[in-house]
Amino acid sequence: MIPERFVRALDGFEAVLVATPPNRWLSPSPCEGWCAVDVAGHVTAGLLVIEMRAAGRPLPQADPDWREVAGEDPVASWRTVRARMTAELGPGALGRRIGLATGQEVTLREFLEEYPLELLVHTWDLARATGQSVVFDADLVGPALVTARRLAPGGRAAGQVGPECALSEDADDQARLLALFGRDPFGG
Repeated sequence: MIPERFVRALDGFEAVLVATPPNRWLSPSPCEGWCAVDVAGHVTAGLLVIEMRAAGRPLPQADPDWREVAGEDPVASWRTVRARMTAELGPGALGRRIGLATGQEVTLREFLEEYPLELLVHTWDLARATGQSVVFDADLVGPALVTARRLAPGGRAAGQVGPECALSEDADDQARLLALFGRDPFGG
């Protein structure tokens, strides 16, 4: 069975994607140098990678052009790729061992159990770029925050994650999650 938190995080991203006003696709996002359509394409490309891993196919050597992945209709592209990915995620695929960039090896199920972190952060990026607000499901934020605390230092060292943003002591877990990944949850 596909991990429930992964599916819920996919649903959350899709809700923001679907609600994106057509005139906001080129609006700048919190990801430096990216606009909303780039975020949509990046997250959709992530599902393509999961689909390839599930099918046991080799991964591409380089990142695709995010805008090409998003296509003319980012919602339709997302839904098509999501359906194909989901179709590949049977019990055999979920038990498949995959190698990570860190050199670690995990099952695809274990990878998907931690993937909500990626989806939540980019859901916020897309929402921020398109003038939407988003409040994450607390059941998703807690585990994602644990993952973020483990992964952020390595991501920062590799230049993939911005510097942690300072927060007040009373900041909630959503703000802490975003701040760990270099997002200012209260600013831009």
